Amino acid sequence: MYSDVYELNFSKIKTYQECPVLYKLKYIEGKREGLVPASSLGVSIHRALEAYHKESNDPSELLSFYDDCWLGAGYSSAGEQMEWYLKGKKMLETYAQREYERKTMVDSTEREFIFEQKPWTFRGKIDRIDKWPDGSWEVIDYKTGTDIDFTQEVKDSLQLGIYAVGARRAWGLKNGRATLYFVAYDKTESVPFDAFDEEKILNTFIDIGKKIEVNDFEPNPAHCPQCPFNTRCEHSALAKQTQE
Repeated sequence: MYSDVYELNFSKIKTYQECPVLYKLKYIEGKREGLVPASSLGVSIHRALEAYHKESNDPSELLSFYDDCWLGAGYSSAGEQMEWYLKGKKMLETYAQREYERKTMVDSTEREFIFEQKPWTFRGKIDRIDKWPDGSWEVIDYKTGTDIDFTQEVKDSLQLGIYAVGARRAWGLKNGRATLYFVAYDKTESVPFDAFDEEKILNTFIDIGKKIEVNDFEPNPAHCPQCPFNTRCEHSALAKQTQE
């Protein structure tokens, strides 16, 4: 597997920022991360919300979509799977209650944007795009985890920033806002599109893209404790300890 170095998305950039070697393992060598409970639950919730918003306007049906979309991989036992299933169920019960008060129209889900700034191609997929009665737009990214740093300003979110830029560049959505939806906390934080520094965001992507282009893959040992490959990577201290 070889990833096109000129095609940039947030997942690639985030991975490179965590550790350039991790980028190499994932996007050049094609190594796969195993599912863990938190990531498996995230997939289940994202799939359920996508199906619900595409196929239904009845919040009472949301949990049925959750059951249909449940992913049972990544759990060490049936008991652990049930524990996480119930966590997700609680999140979606709260989500469904908020749905009864929603004033927007869901325009699309899992919608992909693509735009170019030669030689780079920027690509991304947005969880949900809503249209407000006044004609303005809202791009929404779901966060299903509980390990959230609420001290970070939403306008400083590189992920939400590239989504706002993508909505403007690819779809011409000028008037709108970008929102992080913290599903586990029943909390949303939004900023207008123009709160993001488009030039800074694109330059961040391009600067990393240029490093990838020249195979600049220096390891970042500080990320080893959180790395999914920390027992397999030759640069990981944990891997070296395991081999001794």
